Amino acid sequence: MKKIISIIAAAALTLSCFSCSEDKKKKEKPEEKPVNIEDGVNEPALDEPVKTEYKEFSEDSFNTVEVKLNITDKEPPLTMHQLNTSQIDFGSVIPPCKDEKYRDRYRTDRSDYEDEEYRKFITEQWEKSCTEPKKGDIYCSCIEGNTFYIEVEYDTTCLGHHESAIFRVDGLTGNKEEVFRHSDPENSLIIWQLYSINGVLYVLTREKGLYYLDEEKKELVNILEAEESQKYSAYVMGNSAGRLLVRESINHTEDVPKDYKTESGQYTYSDDGENYYIITGSDVKVKEYDFGSKTWKELYSAFADYDPNVYGSISASKECPFIYGELFAWKEKPENSRKYDVCTESYKVSTGLTGCDILYASDKKLVLRQGSKASSSETSFVHVFDLESSTHYIIDYSGLGADNCKYAKDGIVVYPSVGSGKVYYIMPEIGLTFDLASFDSTYDEYALDMWLSLYDSYDNSLWFDINIKKDEREVTEEPGVIYKEYDYDQVKVWFTQEEKNE
Repeated sequence: MKKIISIIAAAALTLSCFSCSEDKKKKEKPEEKPVNIEDGVNEPALDEPVKTEYKEFSEDSFNTVEVKLNITDKEPPLTMHQLNTSQIDFGSVIPPCKDEKYRDRYRTDRSDYEDEEYRKFITEQWEKSCTEPKKGDIYCSCIEGNTFYIEVEYDTTCLGHHESAIFRVDGLTGNKEEVFRHSDPENSLIIWQLYSINGVLYVLTREKGLYYLDEEKKELVNILEAEESQKYSAYVMGNSAGRLLVRESINHTEDVPKDYKTESGQYTYSDDGENYYIITGSDVKVKEYDFGSKTWKELYSAFADYDPNVYGSISASKECPFIYGELFAWKEKPENSRKYDVCTESYKVSTGLTGCDILYASDKKLVLRQGSKASSSETSFVHVFDLESSTHYIIDYSGLGADNCKYAKDGIVVYPSVGSGKVYYIMPEIGLTFDLASFDSTYDEYALDMWLSLYDSYDNSLWFDINIKKDEREVTEEPGVIYKEYDYDQVKVWFTQEEKNE
């Protein structure tokens, strides 16, 4: 079981990561052999986009319907599953960098601490890691259907990542198989993200860029090199269109003194603990992988100003939009207007809203949340624009006692953003509302009994990581300081949807 100091657990409440999932049938089919991307059978080559008439929808283009919610005790259209990963043995090892030949190169106890007792404590902890096998910690995961890919990190007391493994885990049985292991004292491999699509696992790394996993050989095969810059970052853009998209950015920075006073939402950074800088903007590129030709095509490229109110510090724009489910989209205000238009490459919708966040965009539907996370003005209203029936549905979920929502599995999922409450699924056109799950948690002096985080990407997945407190104890590992320390069960909760017959 993973030990979590209460202060860290509290700080982690707001973290979320990216995830990956595609629906499979509720009735399980025999497990299929993973696809090898070299076979060239995943997807056809990218065709030139079919030119269609660009459509513009005004506020008057839609008939407005205020949807009344009807909470039902009927069987929900989604099925819930749970997997307690704390009960899975991922093994324990002493990383190769702790060998006497290498350990001095990667020491982490050299920090210039003024407190001699604390410096001694740090040294003891590091020396312990050189002689005692370390149980792995889960760093990142993704899901496709009922299959999880889980990256486990064993080298947590080092300046690099020299020992890690990726496991494929059957969520329904808990059976695991190691599909990749990195064990190299000379070279670090920091895994940023896992993403599974069409039966292939993609692994995004800091050092070498994007790989796919050849499961037969248990090897990573590089398909996109990373930029050799400390200011480079990238992530795979979750989507429900079956596309492999990567968003890369290289930050523009400005050197500042160590005691620089930042503006609200701004941070100072340092690569060496001596020289500090702030981010002023980024060069951003969005690329798409062609499964047929095995080549990359650049879709967008732009400079983006730093925006401290936006997650990732870069807001979507016409020059470099985000993908929300099926389509790339962005929002903009017409001249002399306070209300937003939401645009895609095939249509524009005048929303009538002075603030909104995009939840989902396709050729048939646009889903928005009224207000904006960026300005902390979120409301409990969701707006669904049905482009085929010319209907604008307005859903008010304030009576459900939850403060967050996403669009997934053809409906609106309402859930608590911190620790406790119920998860609901709403059919937006008729307001039928299902109670999917309940998570109850209480505070004590130090920490939550339970905390959860939903992986809020735009790939149609619906899954949570939940940490449930089991045991607590007082420990005195640091001189003069007594901690409350907890053992948590780490549980993955996900929902599947039966495929529709066309």
